[in-house]
Amino acid sequence: MNVLMIGGSGQLGYFTLKHLHAIGNDLTAIGIGKAPEPGYLPKGTRYMDFNIETASESEIQHQLEGMDVVIHAAGADGRNIFPSPAINGFRAANVELIPRLIKAMKSSGARKLVILGSYYTAMHRMYPHLKIPEKSAYIQSRLEQTQTAFMHAGPEIDVAVLELPYIFGAAPGRGTLWGFYIDALKNSSETLSVHAGGSACITMNQVGLAAAHAAMYSTGHKCYPIGNQNLSYAEIYRYFAEALQVSCKIIPRPPEYFRNKAMEKLERLQASGLESAYDPVGLLDIEDHLLYIDPLPSMQALDFQPEDIETAIQESVEATLRYPSRGPGSLNVSKNKNP
Repeated sequence: MNVLMIGGSGQLGYFTLKHLHAIGNDLTAIGIGKAPEPGYLPKGTRYMDFNIETASESEIQHQLEGMDVVIHAAGADGRNIFPSPAINGFRAANVELIPRLIKAMKSSGARKLVILGSYYTAMHRMYPHLKIPEKSAYIQSRLEQTQTAFMHAGPEIDVAVLELPYIFGAAPGRGTLWGFYIDALKNSSETLSVHAGGSACITMNQVGLAAAHAAMYSTGHKCYPIGNQNLSYAEIYRYFAEALQVSCKIIPRPPEYFRNKAMEKLERLQASGLESAYDPVGLLDIEDHLLYIDPLPSMQALDFQPEDIETAIQESVEATLRYPSRGPGSLNVSKNKNP
């Protein structure tokens, strides 16, 4: 099977392509910039420096010739900050490509699309009263991305959306997104206050295997909320503290405890004409909830097994201390394509 992965040079690309190669597929990775260091991509993988967001439909179709499956693992995420209103920037990055991509797939003969999306779209289905998309331009764009993909794919294209929660582990030679956890613990004294909620967690290796199996076996139009273990934020921080050998009491706090700092962040953004992926104040209520899932259905559907989250967190810490990290706490201002 011929598989093209958009964003294939990233960390999840490393694990996904590794598993697809082991199954015996012919692989092409698309990224922006020079190819990854030798040995990062599986042997025989073709790498293309190609900005698919700005490419024309005919240029995309040319790249897709001979492909059976497209895996989409690119776009804007929770780290991005756009000029207000941010939804325009997130739509430009996450939604506007989808109709052109699917039309090119139909013309070229590719018949399956796998999208690596966000866990919060699954949480919106499970907990609609939280009104998560109203508090996050990013999540709103992810919802629209899925809706657009299903609508334009029709019966001709299978679409699998993997809704990804907290992800731990590390690809060779790469940092992770978890530097802000490490900084918080290093800068703490005897105690660290954290949000009272929690999330499903998964390893990078599990995501790669789930994506590879979705590419191979998923049919129809499906969303897969995937996870391995449900952990409170306090439990996650304790694993990080153990990995760092930091002695610190982790204390869950209610939203009101963090509200002043959230308001200050919101005011700074507004004064700069910017908007983050999540409304800092609205996010407080979301992070006060235990946003858990039953991981078994997607594990069975996508044929991946439980793995040790504590070990994956240790790998995240080691990689983040050794290599650069750019997590949600960093400022990643993006140009708005639709001011």
